[in-house]
Amino acid sequence: MIYVNDSGFMSNNATLVKEKKKAFMSIWKCHDLSELNEFLGITIRCSGHKIILDQKAYLTKVLDCFSMTNAVTANTPLPHGYTPVTHTGNPDPTLWTQYQAIISLLLYLMLGTHPDIAFAMIKLSQFSANSSKEHFEWAKYICRYLAGTQDYTMVFDGNTNEGLIAHSDSDWAVDINNCHSITGYFFQVSQVIGLMALTSPKNHSPLIH
Repeated sequence: MIYVNDSGFMSNNATLVKEKKKAFMSIWKCHDLSELNEFLGITIRCSGHKIILDQKAYLTKVLDCFSMTNAVTANTPLPHGYTPVTHTGNPDPTLWTQYQAIISLLLYLMLGTHPDIAFAMIKLSQFSANSSKEHFEWAKYICRYLAGTQDYTMVFDGNTNEGLIAHSDSDWAVDINNCHSITGYFFQVSQVIGLMALTSPKNHSPLIH
């Protein structure tokens, strides 16, 4: 996998990984960082057939940025039944900047290792163009949830042999602001074992950075 100038080589064959990495480095100038344990702010650990991912260090910085490190924790990303309402007033430049900042930072967590906040993030990100103080407070509510789940990780089990699995769901005309229907998609690879507390791996697979 390659993102701009960061690349990672993965296989269950350590010899093959080293060969491919050597061939890659013979063409492009780069540094060998040995075993892959971090990629784009995502910590990567291995235990047997399982790959364990987390963004705890990144999350800590996000919480600190918005003074939410010691916030009272919440049990869910958003309260049951909460539906954000469109802000019809004039945009507040300061609030708008803060809101877009918190949304963009939390979206990276969602895309990386926290699919549990996906619904809440998609709902609130719809108001990035003209957010209200209420929207910003609910974005911080998501931070309260994350403050209580900092030790959660995403675990992929490569021993299931179930391959790629896709799910979809829809909610007809659920949006009270414009009556739009919303459809969602969820894809699994190597069976995601949900979000689990951090564990200390005993075995390591040959992931090379």
